Amino acid sequence: MANVILARIDAKRTACRVEGLEWFEPLPAAAATRAGDLLFVSGQTAAEADGRVAAADDAAAQAGEALDRLGRVVESAGGTLDDVVDVMSFHRDVRTVGAVMDVARERFRDPGPAWTAVGSVGLPAPGALVSVRAIAHLGPGAREGVTPDGAAWMRGLPLSAGARKGDLVFVSGQSGLGADGRPSAPGDHAAQARLAYARGREVVEALGATMDDVIDICSFHLDPRGMVPCERVHMEVWEGVEPGAAAAWTAIGVPGLMAPGALSAYRLIADAAPGPRVGRASASIHWRDTPNAGASRKQGGRLVGIAGEVASDAEGNVTTPGDTFAQARYALRRIREVVELHGGTMDDVVEITSFHRDPRAWEIVMEAAREFFPEPGAGPAWTPTGATGLWNPGYLHEIYALAVL
Repeated sequence: MANVILARIDAKRTACRVEGLEWFEPLPAAAATRAGDLLFVSGQTAAEADGRVAAADDAAAQAGEALDRLGRVVESAGGTLDDVVDVMSFHRDVRTVGAVMDVARERFRDPGPAWTAVGSVGLPAPGALVSVRAIAHLGPGAREGVTPDGAAWMRGLPLSAGARKGDLVFVSGQSGLGADGRPSAPGDHAAQARLAYARGREVVEALGATMDDVIDICSFHLDPRGMVPCERVHMEVWEGVEPGAAAAWTAIGVPGLMAPGALSAYRLIADAAPGPRVGRASASIHWRDTPNAGASRKQGGRLVGIAGEVASDAEGNVTTPGDTFAQARYALRRIREVVELHGGTMDDVVEITSFHRDPRAWEIVMEAAREFFPEPGAGPAWTPTGATGLWNPGYLHEIYALAVL
């Protein structure tokens, strides 16, 4: 079993330095971070400390290694894979998702965690075929899971359409697929998005929460141009919700989704903690007057969903065209702004997933992050991945985050 050292950042967040994952130590990131009962694990791959990737060209074998590493990290923090409530995996070829699920079936007991699997144009280690990031809830009680009839195509997979532990509900990426796994409206981005939201609502409610508890939305789109009709659906779903009571939304273009024919997949986080949802957006966010927060949480909750931040000004213009470092710095400054609006600091940021038009840019983004997370090896859990497109063609990356106050 790997050893873990908890490096205390403040009373809320600790960074986990894990044996076998020492390559994180020079970075402004951590292999995993813990805040209270929540453990956030960076994307695990089959890469060794020297950058070499085991089992070249074998996605199933690489997935086994990644999942074993995930298990060792969680066990080192005092939990098991039964405590994992949310998984997001990035695949160089989505046609291998089935093989990855076969491997995962040997490791996750029913009911499984929520799991959103999407494509990637590149991962940090050349040759890595799959990266698996996760959230575990190490508090008392068992993981609950549901897969309603409308999402019956997910049954038989080592996941649940939604998982809950404590007050937190995680919803697997829901798409415009019927119960049989076939697309309900082939080629229609808006219709599929409506069905994805309907499925998400069904899962959230089956786990004892409501859409008013949703604090975070991540949508993945097979064609980034489809984000525009999906934005109209977003406005329909959240019509009448003021920005100060909105959830955070992140939309990313990816080269593939879990099921053929799906045009988008919506992963949700809901918090059933007491009180209303509280959304905050800084003055520099051009969509600040829409039902989409820069960062959102429940009044009685600690988890904050932070919408993917980009290098755009208050009018939506790209601030630093073509400048990889400057765009990352601008996005991280925006994350700092919205966390501070919730009364926190960058020490409260526990997890980052960064999406890059050029996957090689992740190292430059890490350099920019040193300003915000100065202690090596003690930053947030961090998963970089390559994306096919972002909201504006001029964005070079989008940085999505979670914080715990």
